[in-house]
Amino acid sequence: MRIRDFLFIVYDALSPRLPEPLREHQWRVRWGLLQVYFESAAVHYEVWVQRKAARIEVGLHFETPEREENERWARALAPRALEIQAQLGPGVELEQWTSIWTRLHETLPLTGDLTDELAEEVAGRLARFIQVLEPICAQERAGAAG
Repeated sequence: MRIRDFLFIVYDALSPRLPEPLREHQWRVRWGLLQVYFESAAVHYEVWVQRKAARIEVGLHFETPEREENERWARALAPRALEIQAQLGPGVELEQWTSIWTRLHETLPLTGDLTDELAEEVAGRLARFIQVLEPICAQERAGAAG
């Protein structure tokens, strides 16, 4: 299966897994990525298929042009790292990803072909990330605006 087709299947399987309030979002498929976002495309949930590296990343990315803004997001999540790991699993990692961007993510092994079953599994993980993290992000957005 082509990566793009796989990502569309992931997205189609995502919405039914989300509670009603979290179904109001925007999304896009670009290259080997699916991005789901609520306010700004620069802060998005992502599924990144990396066939050559034999892995799929599921995460929350902070990719604004300002390093300080991305670090602010990481600082907002850091005190809740144990709580987040308790809900999402110990493989979830918060890190400075590039010189500017930060992310909270996990890497899943890609041991075979991209399949409908794998898309369902990835959609479940993405939904869980959104369910756990989006309330925290919404709270942070409200605090930054106020």
